[in-house]
Amino acid sequence: MRFDLWSRRPRAVRRGCRDLRVFRHGVGDDPSAGGVWGIRSGVFGLAVVLLASSMLAAPADARERLEYPEWFAQTFYDLPGDLDDAVARGKRGIALFFSAETCLHCVAMARSTFQDPEIVRRLSGQFDVIAVDVFSDVEMIHLDGQVLRARELSEHERATFTPTLLFIDGSAERMLRFVGFADPERMHVILDYLESDAWRGESLRDFARRLQEENGEASGGVAAGSTAAVPLEPLAGFQQPPADLAAQRTANPRPSLVLFERNDCEECDRLREQILMHPEIQQVLAGFHALRLNVDDAAVAVLPDGRHGSAEALAGDLALAHQPGLVFFAQDGEEAFRMDSTWLIDHSGQLPDATRQDLLESFLARLEYVSSGAYRDWPQYQRWRAQRDREG
Repeated sequence: MRFDLWSRRPRAVRRGCRDLRVFRHGVGDDPSAGGVWGIRSGVFGLAVVLLASSMLAAPADARERLEYPEWFAQTFYDLPGDLDDAVARGKRGIALFFSAETCLHCVAMARSTFQDPEIVRRLSGQFDVIAVDVFSDVEMIHLDGQVLRARELSEHERATFTPTLLFIDGSAERMLRFVGFADPERMHVILDYLESDAWRGESLRDFARRLQEENGEASGGVAAGSTAAVPLEPLAGFQQPPADLAAQRTANPRPSLVLFERNDCEECDRLREQILMHPEIQQVLAGFHALRLNVDDAAVAVLPDGRHGSAEALAGDLALAHQPGLVFFAQDGEEAFRMDSTWLIDHSGQLPDATRQDLLESFLARLEYVSSGAYRDWPQYQRWRAQRDREG
């Protein structure tokens, strides 16, 4: 049996969560924007009252809103000053939490990971965590001295999706950019990676694999010539190895989607059942070259960009650390974006038991984001989707 690279940590990391307390959530002098910090107490109090009233009147399926933990650092939108202040207090640096008010995965991190006492101790002990709203127009001084709006900063730092955690050390060097939801177990691995300075010469994927092997756990993958013990069942709309997506896209230009799975993976199973097998998804996937790979199978395939090898070798070449992992390619073979973290969750960070309409719509939007080429003109996905929704 294989284990996910993030699983079976030796320390007890799944702790109870504390109640999430309302925190400052404004953008200085512009309370109408969904920014980051600094709202005055009087306006904040009014906002709480209005929020409470709207929640009473809101329908049951209304989007839940992000509330930042109160241990997050306050900022005057001066990142060089924030970094100097953090270092002066003995911390390694700062961590920018790029987020959006209605981002499900941001809400889940605020309610689970950022409420775990051990995570709070380790993370806040090393970094001042600063929230950055990717929709905000508040002006911030970037580390290079540029004055950028928060939404521009998110694009500048390649925070394509929310949440994105960008760790920056005392010399302003980018240590790690982690995109997506990270539960407490994964966050412990991330903090181990940063604390050990492995980030200077090793990918997070390789570090997690090495840590797993040192703990005497199965590291995954198969030797050349071996086969998976329990082959995965075929998935409608997806090819299996041997498949050459580079040749296919040349003969028939269209975007591609490559799914990386493994055996004994509950999240993989639910993603297939709740999302990938859904009729609406299947209909859109007909316009893609879709390939499904199993990292526990030695069969060889060719990706749209020409890379070839077993699923495990390709995952390593792409530095994918999570299964299920999805890599979206444009019709010219260029990687558009990837999903390399736990995506199929509810607002509490748990795997849902049935298809969630918001996740279904999100996946459909991601397919459109690449098939339409919008990812080229809109490097921040949430802002593109908001614009698309406004235009109807």
